[in-house]
Amino acid sequence: GNFFQDVDDDKVPQKEDEPPMTIEEIEMLATPFDEHLPKLNVVTLVGRVGGTPDPKYFDDGKVVLNLSVAVKRKYHPLERKVRNIRSGEEETDWFPLEFWGRDAEYVTNYVEKGARIGITGSLVMDGWVDKMTGEQRRRPKIVVRHIDILESRAEAELRKSNKGMGGGGYNG
Repeated sequence: GNFFQDVDDDKVPQKEDEPPMTIEEIEMLATPFDEHLPKLNVVTLVGRVGGTPDPKYFDDGKVVLNLSVAVKRKYHPLERKVRNIRSGEEETDWFPLEFWGRDAEYVTNYVEKGARIGITGSLVMDGWVDKMTGEQRRRPKIVVRHIDILESRAEAELRKSNKGMGGGGYNG
C-alpha cells in the first residue's frame, strides 16, 4: 500500500550521488506566478500516542518532548475492493512529534500512551551526523503547534480497563 510505488521510475530521473537542491537553486526555478501562491507547511493528524511522555529539560529552562503518534490509514470502499483490503486490516503509519515549552508540559501531565489526540504542526527535516559512520542523516518530524485531547476521561478509563482484560489493541 505505498502511495509512491505507482510512480513510473522511467519518468522520474533520480541520481543517487546528487545532493538535494539548495534554497537558492529552488528559488531560481520560480516563475513570476509563484509569488502569488501561498507557501504553507501545515500537518494535521489524528491518532493514538505510541509511548509514555518523557520530557527533557535543558539548563536554560526550556523543555522538549518527543513522542510518536499512530494513524490508521482509511480507505474508500471502492479502494478497499481494488486493493483487496478487508475491514480491520488497515495499515498504521507512525509519525514522530516534537513539543516545546508549555505544550510539552501539558502533554506530559495529561496525555498517556494510547490516548487519542489531534495535532496541528509543521513538517521539518531533522539533520545530524551519524557518529558510527560519519554520514549525514535526515528524517522528517512534526513540530507541534497545537494539540487537542480527543477522548473524555470516561473513554480513557474504558480504554485502560479493556487493556487489562486482553483488549487494548489499536482501534483507530
